[in-house]
Formats: sequence, C-alpha cells, structure tokens
Amino acid sequence: MDNFWLKQAFDRLGTPQVECLSVHVTADVTIIGGGYLGLWTAIRIKERSPSLKVAVLERDLCGSGASGRNGGFVTSFWAKYLSLHKLCGTAEATRIAKSSADAVLEIGAFCRDNGVNAEFRADGWLWTATSRPQIGCWNVLIDELGKHNVRPFEVVDNADVARLSGTSRNLAGVFEPDAATVQPAILALGLRRHAQKLGVTIYEHSPMVRLERTKTPKVITHKGSITSKKVILAMNAWGAKFSYLRRKVAIVSSDMIATTANPAS
Repeated sequence: MDNFWLKQAFDRLGTPQVECLSVHVTADVTIIGGGYLGLWTAIRIKERSPSLKVAVLERDLCGSGASGRNGGFVTSFWAKYLSLHKLCGTAEATRIAKSSADAVLEIGAFCRDNGVNAEFRADGWLWTATSRPQIGCWNVLIDELGKHNVRPFEVVDNADVARLSGTSRNLAGVFEPDAATVQPAILALGLRRHAQKLGVTIYEHSPMVRLERTKTPKVITHKGSITSKKVILAMNAWGAKFSYLRRKVAIVSSDMIATTANPAS
C-alpha cells in the first residue's frame, strides 16, 4: 500500500535529504528503527545526555512504516484500563493510563514548541453505541475507575452525542477529552528534524542485516556497519525477520475502518 500520508508530507515539506550508512562508524547508542519509538528515544537520550553520540538506522525513510501510515489517532490507555489492571494492578495501571493521557498533550506541545505543523487537534474521543445492546458497555470500566477516584470519561446526553459525532445514528455515548488526531507522517518528519537538530545522526536506506551480539555490539548493514556501547531495537514487526527476535514479537491488534464514499466529492 502506498503511503498517502508520507507523500502528502513530502508535498508540503519537501523530500528530506537522506544519508546512507556506507562505511564503518562508532556511536554510544545505536537505535534500529526510525519510527516514533526510535526517534522519541533518540530525542530523550540527547535531551538528558547531550554529549552522547546517538545514531538511528532506518531501513527506508523515517516514518515510512507504521508510524507514518496509521490513522492518526492519538489516544490514551484509559479505555484499556481493565486489561492493564489485570496485568499489573491498580497503582501501575493508573500510572500507565495517566502517563498515556499526559503524552497526548505532550505531543501537542512538541508540535507547537518546535513549529511542526502536524495538524494536531485535541478534540477528544467519543465512544458510542450504535445498537441498544451496546448502550452502557462502558459502565463496568467507568465504575472501576470511579472506585479509584479517576474519571477520564464524561457521560454525554443524546443531543451532544449527535452533535459531536455528526450523526443521529449513535444511541448513547461517553466522551474522553484527552485524545487528539494528527497527520502521522508530518509528526514523524518533525521528530526526525528535531532529532537531527539535537545532534542525532540518522542513516536511512540502511537496513540492519545482522546484529553481532558481542560485548560491544556491532550492527551490519548492506554497505556499512556501526559499533556502539548500546543497541536499542525499535523495529516493530520487522524484527520478526531475525530468528533471535522472532519469538519476542507478538501481534497486539490491527484495525481499519472505511467510510462510505461521498458521491458529491
């Protein structure tokens, strides 16, 4: 599937200049993967330890994978609280969910502070019922959150549900304000630009073909290599191509929704 978001980002921002790893280099930290995880990690490392030499290796272009071709929904983990609670208990589940909600606003602040016009809109998220059996399906979650004095969801009346959703087909709903939308590829390119501004070296079109797991790890690409004290794997599902990583990769979810085409458009 062509990356519509990335093409749109290039149309607006221009195609970035790419550097390929073609020699042997060294770094303090090497990050494999130039998506959100890899770029945020590089940025945070440089913010905390500016003197460290950080390099990112990306198989294609930064943001060309899942980070730049998703639906653009920026949501918290509050809707997943019951699952988190089963896995790690009340305190940790609450901490994770609160941190995820803070991260939504942090992304908006990053875009605003660094001039990244990624169309960030903190308009919230509406959870609705489209059939009568679905009405109140959120009550168990809301009741559990209420026991811990946490109330991220607001119950809205039918008039507000219709107004917020733009249709009268929804029968009921609750609203979470800590959610947003974003143009995902522009966000990825904004992270890329900021990482480079901080001194992160980014090598694109430089896929890892082998990782030598020695005392000082060495990452081998088709045309070069890089030795560093630490290697961080931020490859998403692409890590499954390596036998020593395959059993550590699990599919969490894959969702897609399509709307009816508008004949007038």
